[in-house]
Amino acid sequence: MAMHLRLAAGVELLDKWAESATQAERNVLYEALFAIGDGSVFLIYDVFGDPDDISNFMVMVKADLLVKINVQRAESSFDILYVGTLDDGAAANAAEIAAELAADAVADAEVDDA
Repeated sequence: MAMHLRLAAGVELLDKWAESATQAERNVLYEALFAIGDGSVFLIYDVFGDPDDISNFMVMVKADLLVKINVQRAESSFDILYVGTLDDGAAANAAEIAAELAADAVADAEVDDA
C-alpha cells in the first residue's frame, strides 16, 4: 500500500530554485513532488536512499535534475532538502548516485540483449 505524504517543509527552497528554472523544469519537478505525495514516486522515478540517514531519499527527476527529501513516516509528511543538479555539488552522495545510474543503465542494456 502506498504511503500518502504531505509537504511539510522546504517550500522556500523550492521557490528559490524555481526563480531560475525554466517552466519545463518546474513542471517536471512538480510532477515528481506529486508522485512523492501520492506514493507513486518509487514506481515512476529512480529513487536512491541515503546511506547516512535512512529517512532521506534522492529522486532523479530527470538526467540533470534531482530532489532530495526527508520522509517523516510518523507524521506522514516529507521535507524538501535540496533541489538542483548533480553538478551543483550541493547534493550529498552525488557520485554514488551517478555510479548507480550508470550501473542500472548497463544492467538494463544486458537484460534487453538477453
